[in-house]
Amino acid sequence: MSKSNRPPLSLSRLVRKMKLKGREDKITVVVGTITDDIRITDIPKLKVCALRLTSGARARILKSGGEIITFDQLALRAPKGQNTVLIQGPRKAREVYRHFGPAPGLPHSHTKPYVRSKGRKFERARGRRKSRGYQK
Repeated sequence: MSKSNRPPLSLSRLVRKMKLKGREDKITVVVGTITDDIRITDIPKLKVCALRLTSGARARILKSGGEIITFDQLALRAPKGQNTVLIQGPRKAREVYRHFGPAPGLPHSHTKPYVRSKGRKFERARGRRKSRGYQK
């Protein structure tokens, strides 16, 4: 599976999604990496199955009394996926998605241009400043 289809999932988002009603005591399945998040202080007991975990996320889940299993172990424990919750990280969070859309410079386009630098001489001429003809 391509890297863009395996977006990383932060520990805080994982905890937030697993606090929802009816998700207690279920195994979280993440096809991707679970990353540590220092913004969250207390982590509940979680059962997690993921492709990868960062060392910080792994330590914090295990410290809170949680359990980390592989996909092989998950297949033996829940062959049909019963009592599991499939969670995915935000796919459109990659910086490259800011460059997609209508061409930069078109009216009402918020697409980020591919520019070498962000200085005075780069993409700051007509259409960007009132003093240079017009402002879009």
